[in-house]
Parts: sequence; structure tokens; C-alpha cells
Amino acid sequence: MVLTKASGCNCTMKTFYAMLLIMFGTSLVIVFNSKFNDLTKNQTPDFQIQPMRYDRRTIPQMATKHLSYRRNGDQHARTCPKRPTTNIYKTYVTGGDKTMNNTILSELDFVETTSPNFTTFSIIDEKKSYKLCELLVVKIESRDWKNNSKTYGGDFFRLKIFSEDKAYSAAGEDELIDFQNGTYLAFFTLRWSGKVKVQVKLIHPVEVLPQMRLTLTGRTGMNSTFVGIFVNKNISEEVFCRYVVLEPPFCNLSDPLTHGPWFCKKPTDSRLTCDDWKWHKKNRNGTFLKLEENLTPLSKELLTKSHMVNIPGNRHSIIVEEKYGDLLEQEAAMTLPYCSMKGVPNGIHNTGHFFKDVWYPHECTVKHFTVETGMKCLANQNLVLLGDSTIRQVFEYFRDVYKKYLKELPLPEGAYSGYGPLRLQNEKSNTFIEFHFHGLPSSGSKLLLRTDYIEFIANRLNSGRDGCEVVYVLSVWAHFIAAGKEFYLQRLLAIKEAVKALLDRCPTAKVIIKGANTKDHPALWIAIISSEWNIAAHEADLRELFQDEKRVGFIDALEITKVQKYKDFVHPNRKIVGELVNRLLTYLCYGNSY
Repeated sequence: MVLTKASGCNCTMKTFYAMLLIMFGTSLVIVFNSKFNDLTKNQTPDFQIQPMRYDRRTIPQMATKHLSYRRNGDQHARTCPKRPTTNIYKTYVTGGDKTMNNTILSELDFVETTSPNFTTFSIIDEKKSYKLCELLVVKIESRDWKNNSKTYGGDFFRLKIFSEDKAYSAAGEDELIDFQNGTYLAFFTLRWSGKVKVQVKLIHPVEVLPQMRLTLTGRTGMNSTFVGIFVNKNISEEVFCRYVVLEPPFCNLSDPLTHGPWFCKKPTDSRLTCDDWKWHKKNRNGTFLKLEENLTPLSKELLTKSHMVNIPGNRHSIIVEEKYGDLLEQEAAMTLPYCSMKGVPNGIHNTGHFFKDVWYPHECTVKHFTVETGMKCLANQNLVLLGDSTIRQVFEYFRDVYKKYLKELPLPEGAYSGYGPLRLQNEKSNTFIEFHFHGLPSSGSKLLLRTDYIEFIANRLNSGRDGCEVVYVLSVWAHFIAAGKEFYLQRLLAIKEAVKALLDRCPTAKVIIKGANTKDHPALWIAIISSEWNIAAHEADLRELFQDEKRVGFIDALEITKVQKYKDFVHPNRKIVGELVNRLLTYLCYGNSY
């Protein structure tokens, strides 16, 4: 179920009750009866409730206690029935400071906000054991710090089921429903046997989202300042720089072709001109201390006490019977086609799961490569990785894991390994791999970036210097969160236009986009500018913008890192990077192009 603008839907609450009755039995309807009444009373005329998106053929399947395996193809591989999913982030990305029942979030006291200590989850129709492919339904009830039930929704959760007994298996929810009254339902498909645990983590209470929206709209990001170093012989001067216009006098150092606005204060030394801009670095203290100073007392308390906290449940594990064996062992000869480049997925939703430490997408098959089979795939490939440090990790993976076959070339004079250009080569197999940073803004490093190595992605794609037999892999997100949505969209639009022009000009070229991943938040300012809520909002924008370009491939890093066994980190564990590399190589050598 989702909340949408009224569009003439004649769905009634009676129909909605009937659907829940079919799916979960009378007990669930009784439990939620009062909640539904509260919801209808709190509705504003501009919104109405739509039923969950299950048709009549699907509802009887979901009502069964055990969902039979579905046979696919001649090899009779068995897979769980595919269920519809909802873009679970739309509720969180839209809206303002008011809830559905007109509560003004920024005016609340801390004790009235969602508490991870008192918020609970429970398993609906709990049983002694479950069967493979059965649907597990989890109910979340938000409560405040006085242990009162919440009357509005919008809290931002991360959920997963997982097993750790033999090897790690994990999956996110198929669907999360926010009833906008403090109650949520999450649906999971059980895809492996054994002891399965349930985890629900409160990422952000809804009350902190007005602060998050300041970053999303760029109003917080406008405080971001950088340092430009101007040099002429033995004369140098450091000045402030930003991606928004400064008070005069300033130097306009923008790249108008790729939406690369950049402005620095003009040096006060008359012997230095705007042409003497030689180095760039981050003004870490000046920017981030100011961000923390601008936090409201309520937001600061929420970001320190109610951020990324596991919530208690009445039961944290279930047993899935082994009678039929593990599902993926039965479908070892996978009948799903190899993953191919068919565009960017629409919305953010569950796209796969871990089984015994291996990631399995739900819509296609990923080939798992050894170094030797990977090198065969890389033969005659010109692989250009453009973006942030999370795509540099792919370069480093090839450099370290494939070091027997790939030789690293020396850095050009004045270049820094964090920004590139970094290069690997195998002359015998005609393999070349390069990493280059995506251009400004650069917000993560304390080290210097030489301005003559600044290259924007769109300019690189438009240059033609890589020829037509080239594979570009792009990752553009981590340095753009603080800049705001509008700035990010304009940069993406320039890249998209360059991608289209490249593929029109060179049909044999390939472009693959790697999405964002989860991050750690070791400091308060990181939680402000790089919250998972903001990351998800930017990811949704990227996916929506590229919807009509079906000639690109996409690597979903967000869903993998949301349910990984490792701690969140901006640079994921090498095992996770290896899963991304498997997807990349599958695109190159097994999936059909376009």
C-alpha cells in the first residue's frame, strides 16, 4: 500500500479490509482495526489510501501457508514466486515539516519523537517452523520516549532477515508498508533453510527529516567551502571556493559544458590572476563545524540518540524447515538468463539476497569469476572507471587480486593516487584499465588535487579519445550529497546527454552505472550530509533520470550493502567489491548488450 495523490480511485476501506482478511486472517484485521480508523480520521482530502498492488491471481497464493516452488524452463530449476515490490523510499523523500495529521515535526519535544528503545516489532501469525518460499510478515509499532504509540508515520527503517550458522545468508524486505499512523508491515520471502533472524534498525525518526531535507535541497550544502591555491612562481595564496556564486571580486572557474560551476575569491595579491589557480583542497573544518553549529537542538539530539539503532522485537528468529533442501542448491543449474544491460531499475527495492556468502540477483544470473576466467573476460577490453573512491575500489580490486596478470603503470607527474589517473595494463591480452576522479566537487580528501588533472565525466565521454571499443563505468554520488538535489540533477543531466551522444556515435561502446552504497557515520557532520535517507533520495533521482536510456547497465550496490554482514563503510569490504566486479564482468562477457 502506498499513499498517493487522489486520482479517482474508487477503492473503499471495505475492499482493503477484505484483502487483508484474505492475506493474513481475521486476527490481523482485529489488531489493526483501531489503527485503520485512526488513519481514516487523520487523512487529509488531498490523499487517499490505495490497496496493496496484488491482483486476484496473486492473493490466493499469498494466503497459502506454504507457497509451492515454481518450475522454470526445461531444467526444472525451482524458484520462489515473484511478488510485486513497492518503491519504499518515495514516502520518505517527499513531504515537508507536517505529518498527515498536521503535526509540526520541528516543534516537538525530544520525548515526543520516535524512540528506538520503545519501538517494537513482532512476527504476524508466528509459528514453530516455516517452509521455503513462505511469506514472513513483520509488524513494526513506533512509540515515543514516553512509551506512547505514535499517531503518524514516516520513520526511516532498514530491515533484513539473515542467518549466520554455517555461512552468511541475508535478504531485505520485499515490501514495506507505512500506514501513516505509527504502524508498518514488512514482507519477506524465505529463501533458505535453517535458523533465520529478523533485524529492524531505526535509521532516522521522522522528526529529524526536516533537517535532512535542508541538505537534500542544498540549503545546508551551500555552507560547503573549499580552498583554491593560486600560484605564480614563488608567490602563492589560498582563497575560499564554492560551487555557488560568491560576492565579488571572484574568479569564475566553471565548466559550462558539463554543469561544473566553480567560483573562488579573487586573490588579494595583484600579482596573481584567475589563471594561476593550480591546486584544490577541502576546507574540512570551516565547512563541517558550521554544519554542526546550524543544527537545531532537537536535530542534534535525534542524530546522537536515535540514529542507526536496532529496535527490540518479541522474537528475533524463526526456523525454516530443511525438508526440501536449500532453494538455491536445488537450482544450481540456474535457468535465469545472465544479467544483461537493460537500463537502470525503476525505483529502489529488493533486487537480490546473499546465500552462503554469495550474492544472487532475483532477475538474472551473475557469473562468479576466478582470476583466470576474469582475465579471459578482460582480454581486448579498454575499461575506464570514472567517478568517486567507491569506483576506485574496483580499480584497486583488479590491481591487488589480478596482480599476477595486470601491471600498474607509474602515476603521471603531480597526480595523486586518490584522484588518478591510475592505470593497469596487460600488453599480451590487450587489457587496459584506468581510474580517473569525476571532477569537482571533491569533499572527502585532505590532500591536494592539481587543477590540470580535473576532468569532468561528460567531457571525457564527449572527447572521443578512448575510441568506440571502450567500457565506461561511472559512479557519481558520494561527493554530491551535500551539494543538494538540484546541483546533482544538473550534473547527472550533463552526463546523461554525453552518454546518449556516445552510444549514438559508437554503438559498440558500453556504459555501466554503479549506484551508491551505505556509509559509516563516525562524526555528527557525516550523519548530516551523508545520511542514508539523503543517499537514498539521490539514488532515486539518478535511477529516475536514466529511466529512458535502456542501453546502459546498472550495478546495484545499495541493496547489497544494506544487508551485508560487514559494518557500514563508505568503502565496502573487498568481498562486496568482488560481487560488484562479478556483475561488471558478467555484463561484458555473458550478458547480451542492449
